[in-house]
Amino acid sequence: MVEITFTSYVSPLGNILVASSERGVCKITFSTDEDKFVHDVSSKFHSNVVRDDASLLSITELLDSFFKGKPIRTRIDLDLRGTVFQRQVWSEVSKIPYGETRTYKEIAHAIKRPRSSRAVGNAVGSNPVPLIIPCHRVVLSNGSLGGYAYGTLLKRKLLEMEHAQGRTS
Repeated sequence: MVEITFTSYVSPLGNILVASSERGVCKITFSTDEDKFVHDVSSKFHSNVVRDDASLLSITELLDSFFKGKPIRTRIDLDLRGTVFQRQVWSEVSKIPYGETRTYKEIAHAIKRPRSSRAVGNAVGSNPVPLIIPCHRVVLSNGSLGGYAYGTLLKRKLLEMEHAQGRTS
């Protein structure tokens, strides 16, 4: 059985749990419930999940840099499980620069599926590695926030943080 490692990171916006397989980071969640996180990852990947803070130190250091205003520019190996469409959307969302936003409609056009804004929203909402794939940077066409798996308050705080730090970095 393949083993997945996980760790926790305390960010300025709350606790973050990170899991990685031998292929790369596979799950990031804003949560303090380690038991639920381990159960969810174990079920999805059919793997044993063990805590190993040392093996994920490079990822927690990247998160630390992110919360200090430095965009995640380093190539990070990811183990993404999703449909072809979801992976197209996640790839496009990954291109959104730090401190900027795109609309669901713009993402749909960029992947050459202009009528799929709603499906783009669903794919963004199922992003398994927020922050690395910055789904919080996707907003509605009218400029309002839209949804976020961890609540619109956290989405707003992430965007405000990036905007403020982008002016000073």
